[in-house]
Amino acid sequence: MAEIPNFLEGTAFGVLNDVLSVFHSNEGYAQPNKYEVLILPPAKLGGGNQTNIFSGLERQADTRNISLRAQNVTLPGRNLATGTDNNVYGPNREVVEGVTYADDIQMSFQASSSLAERVFFENWQRQAFNEKTWNIGYYNDYIGNIEIYILDKQNQRRYGLKLWEVFPKTIGPNDLAYDANDQLMLLPVSFTFRYWTSLDQNQNPDVNIFDRITETVINSAERNISRNIPRVLNRL
Repeated sequence: MAEIPNFLEGTAFGVLNDVLSVFHSNEGYAQPNKYEVLILPPAKLGGGNQTNIFSGLERQADTRNISLRAQNVTLPGRNLATGTDNNVYGPNREVVEGVTYADDIQMSFQASSSLAERVFFENWQRQAFNEKTWNIGYYNDYIGNIEIYILDKQNQRRYGLKLWEVFPKTIGPNDLAYDANDQLMLLPVSFTFRYWTSLDQNQNPDVNIFDRITETVINSAERNISRNIPRVLNRL
């Protein structure tokens, strides 16, 4: 009878070793603080080709800075709409009738002293309407895309989603207070989108390995600096 507890103990130890080996491997587990966001706005805001190359580069740099300031983001879900199929013998079965996506996703951005991030999203919203005439703009003029990536322990992209036909639906309010001298202002923005697709990191053979390594190192350094700003401020 003593062999049974020993067997169970050995089995449990083996399972624990398997769990620890996965945890310490390069695969590891997904962590919610390991992510990257890329904001791809309409062409007029830096999301496409520009007539003036220098103004275009400035806009693209602004877009990159805003992407790096994404403090938190919601990874959207997807739902299969179903109905009951009665045209079968025996029990009814549930069948897919369509697909729906989350209405909005929420993001918060670290705000600079000039509130350049708020100005950016205000300008994006102005592509959808005219403040003087109240005319509504063309749909294709105010939609962009957003890419969200999950990173591993080496800050390599392992999973990604691309949100299509995106625009900032709501720029949230900010509370101001004299006693909030050790806090960063976070700008809440709600985005609406039409649908999302999965991004396979192995489907982009046009980017050589050197460019991928360089991009990973630069993005990792910038993300770490940006996310440690609140911690540094609290120590001042």
